[in-house]
Amino acid sequence: MGAAGFSINTAKNIAGTYLDHSNVLHGFVRAANGKIVDFKAPGGGTGAAQGTVSFSINTAGDIAGTYLDPRYVYHGFVRKP
Repeated sequence: MGAAGFSINTAKNIAGTYLDHSNVLHGFVRAANGKIVDFKAPGGGTGAAQGTVSFSINTAGDIAGTYLDPRYVYHGFVRKP
């Protein structure tokens, strides 16, 4: 289990990823006030080494990343704030 922040925007919001106890990846966004929201890209798998990886956040709060589906196929996503 662990977490990594990959990108920070001008509003000091951070986009990142964490690994849960089942080795499933989840995306998260941490607001400047400390509030953390986790999310899963639609279609993201829930098995070991599957799930959501959020890599970047822009000034509008859009988050871009990848996810692995249940067949271990990579896809891209954009999450609106």
